[in-house]
Amino acid sequence: MKNKLQNTFGCFFLVILMLLPVRRVYAQSEDFATWTGVKVSHKVAPRWSLSAATEFRSKDHLRKADRVSLNLGASCDVLSFLKFSGIYELHYRNRGSDGWKFRHRYLIGPQASVKGGNFKFSLREYFQQTISEGEAESRLRSRIKAEYVPTSWTLHPYFSAELYQPIGGEAFFSIARMRYRPGINVRISRKCSCDVFYCRQYEPVRSINIVGLEFLVRF
Repeated sequence: MKNKLQNTFGCFFLVILMLLPVRRVYAQSEDFATWTGVKVSHKVAPRWSLSAATEFRSKDHLRKADRVSLNLGASCDVLSFLKFSGIYELHYRNRGSDGWKFRHRYLIGPQASVKGGNFKFSLREYFQQTISEGEAESRLRSRIKAEYVPTSWTLHPYFSAELYQPIGGEAFFSIARMRYRPGINVRISRKCSCDVFYCRQYEPVRSINIVGLEFLVRF
């Protein structure tokens, strides 16, 4: 049964990967940014985990601060290969001449994952709603991820692709953003690791090259 599930999920993963939209985006501008953060998680029950994270982002080729954020989340292991998560985020953003502004964001959705040998594959679907200055924006975020996780290795390389789609209005299920993210998870200890990554983000009006560093602590 387990092998059948792995084969089914693996085939589904490859189909989704092949169906990801491939198109050229003629960006009006290019930017270089950094993302740095710390995330902590704690398993409060056999199926339940809580998490908290903070992050700082730069923009405009590192010349300006972009945003500072804080998020709180909870996840439940519904099945051995399936979990359901909910996250609340608070962003404090640099809006240029308008100054710094707050916005709120909520994310909720499932993630399925399966291991095959030294590889781990996952598919995550989030419904995201962002509230800023009285306006609400809803998007569907779909991410596929492949990791190479041999137990004897300290370095675990991975690659993910994430698609953002607006929900509602004339832009229903168009492509608002694509992210391609190769990275390496460095295992520092049994409970601590460091994620070093590069992210290429495409949007209709700009593209961003992002270098990131995130520390993850489990207790």
